[in-house]
Amino acid sequence: MRYALRKLAGNLGFTAIALLTLALGIGVNTTAFTVLNRLMLQSLPFRDPSSLVQVTEATARDGRMAVAPADYFDERDQNTVFTDMAAYQPWRSLSYDEPGKAPVQVGVVYVTANFFPILGVRPEIGRTPTEEESKKMAFVCLIGDTFWRQHFNADPNVLGRTVRVDSRPSTIIGVMPASIEDPTLFGNRPGFYYLDPVTHSRTVRNVGWETVLARIKPGLSLQQAQAGMDVVAKRLAHDYPETNKGREIKVIPYPTNQMGDEGAQLTWMTMALAGLVLLIACINLANLQLVRTTRRASELAIRLSLGCPRWRLVGMLLLESLIISVAGGALGIAVAVWSNAYVARFFDMDMPVNIRVIVFTFLVSLATAVLFGTVPAWLASRSDAGAALKSGSRGSTSDRSRHWLRQGLVVLELAMALTLLAGAGFFVSGIFRLTHRDLGWSTTHEVLAGVSLDQDHYGGDKNRAKVQAFGTQVLEALRAIPGVEYATISGGSPSWGNRMDGYVVDGRAKPQRQQEPLAGYLTAGPEWFDVYGMQLVEGRAFTEADRFDSAPVAIVDESMARKLWSGESAIGKRIADADTDKVAWAQVVGVMRDFKGGADFYNPSMNPLRFMRPWAQDPGNNFVVLTVRTVGPAGPLKESVRKAIAVLLPDLALNYLATIDEDTANTFSYFAFLRRILVQIAVLGLLLSGIGIYGVVANLASERTKEIGIRMALGAQPSAILWLFVRNGLVLACVGAAIGLVGSFALITTLGRILPALPGRDPWTVFGAAFGLVAVAMIACWLPARRATRVSPMTALRTE
Repeated sequence: MRYALRKLAGNLGFTAIALLTLALGIGVNTTAFTVLNRLMLQSLPFRDPSSLVQVTEATARDGRMAVAPADYFDERDQNTVFTDMAAYQPWRSLSYDEPGKAPVQVGVVYVTANFFPILGVRPEIGRTPTEEESKKMAFVCLIGDTFWRQHFNADPNVLGRTVRVDSRPSTIIGVMPASIEDPTLFGNRPGFYYLDPVTHSRTVRNVGWETVLARIKPGLSLQQAQAGMDVVAKRLAHDYPETNKGREIKVIPYPTNQMGDEGAQLTWMTMALAGLVLLIACINLANLQLVRTTRRASELAIRLSLGCPRWRLVGMLLLESLIISVAGGALGIAVAVWSNAYVARFFDMDMPVNIRVIVFTFLVSLATAVLFGTVPAWLASRSDAGAALKSGSRGSTSDRSRHWLRQGLVVLELAMALTLLAGAGFFVSGIFRLTHRDLGWSTTHEVLAGVSLDQDHYGGDKNRAKVQAFGTQVLEALRAIPGVEYATISGGSPSWGNRMDGYVVDGRAKPQRQQEPLAGYLTAGPEWFDVYGMQLVEGRAFTEADRFDSAPVAIVDESMARKLWSGESAIGKRIADADTDKVAWAQVVGVMRDFKGGADFYNPSMNPLRFMRPWAQDPGNNFVVLTVRTVGPAGPLKESVRKAIAVLLPDLALNYLATIDEDTANTFSYFAFLRRILVQIAVLGLLLSGIGIYGVVANLASERTKEIGIRMALGAQPSAILWLFVRNGLVLACVGAAIGLVGSFALITTLGRILPALPGRDPWTVFGAAFGLVAVAMIACWLPARRATRVSPMTALRTE
């Protein structure tokens, strides 16, 4: 060990380069594994998470649906496979009204009284709601640990205090631990946990909104639980054929993350690409080790001549590699701590370097020692000791086979670097095309504001007149802002996509329940088409006259009109939402051009048919989007929009406020984040590859110094000497690029399947990356070759 440390200290140039290379390579992999562990591998903070399952419903039309309240109660009472079942409504953003301060947005999760007992989670202080409080719908709540610390300074006497959320007072009965605030569980950090009002809707069976979890009885498997719930599904289909015929109950393992299939695949893909960077780093270090063993040929030959066993010689050289790897791993953890902080800001969650991550880094360090140390050590032990001693310091370790090995390693790392470049190019070109294509609506000069109206004052049919009045007042206030050209109210924005609803057409046979065709459904108010710059092909837009008490009307897009009434005018035809208890026919008064919405960003093949209804006739869940179109830049009017809405809703905070440019950037934020990460990984891989080919050419020039002197003494021009080495590097780069093209097309094909929305799978992206790789390789070859041509012939001839 002491001798290995002395040798490394005596060659500080090699040691520093090796440590820096490994710190970057291992650091990138440590960060990638931290993200993977945090989002996908980390155990849930619940009691016996392996017995937890999620219960969903499915039909031939919808693969996975939330559970209807009435179904939840029947499934809970009739099943024989679960110890208990609980329901919750995931994270929602509501207004927290603190005395003397402006209202702020806070996350709320609605849970049944038995939700936390099923999970096995206890409050830090206080208690959970009781079943009696649930039946009475008592206004009690639990608060989250972060909210408790930020707003109450972790005061243990917070129990019993009254807080106002959405203008509704409620009493704090407990504080939940920070462990369940993980954004992977609820999508964000809840500030409040309220009793789920599912009891009040226990007769609703036609539409679902509950997320249901259950705990399987001891000794039962997932398959047995599914079989038990199949019996319940058949019973419900028999008892309630109008709503439950064709509706299945699915029992699936409780998801350990909220990323979805796309996010999970991309996380694994990022981990694999980070592994390529580490392989490139190992190849570089293997080449450097080959150079070191070449220069230590005499020392190693003497050891062999004095009787040193070859296995001990291999062990000595591997020990040096192990020391470098462990030290590089320690530096890699330091790099990961810095890069984890960068990643954590995007995901809005901590990315700790915990024991599992440290163990992973240690194992990676051992693997790198084996990867870059084994082959050079084995080749050194195979050297002919006699030949090495006779030929001086450059003995037999400089034979042709070793040159082929080093050049082969360079070809391999260039191929992997091209694969990384192609992956980054896929995201760069794909996002550029995605954000610069024609969407069919304006992406400039708009400000969007989202707000959740108070259910007590604006919810239900009894308050429809009040909702209509609010819409009129707020639009008048927004239109009065200087610089505002148009203003509208709606249930969403084109950039957010739309919900998918079943529909039925007047005069045609009604499909069986849950088998109706699907279409995108939006609600919009007056001037919606003016605000977003959309065009009508036929008919009219919605106006102020389309009130909640006027005749129901609708607007369909060109594709829907063409599909349903080909060869006829759609104006005057009638259509209805099938997902309601009573069919309410709406007369088509307009046909709009097709446009691309938020759902199309992620699934371009979806391209749904769309129909719209006036917002006043269907305000939905009381979440409204207020949008204004500005004459000039939209950014300066954001604060004016906020103030105008605050005058009408002083107790409610905006859920959302952004320009359309900021809104679009938010839509693509995950893609943009991956693009930055992959570009950084690709640049690092390209840099390491350039260093690798530079080292090979520089060492080749050093070994051929005497040959260079003879050539120059015989009259060779510097340009010829320069081309001699550049040509060698160019051959390596071209071979590496050719092999890398195969891996590149394989990678972008895989990424294209994961993210079909990114239109970046063109060959020019890959060929452009290959050209850039060859250019970098040429520069890496030119630098040492140029230095070699400046050596004096006499100096070169005296080198040995």
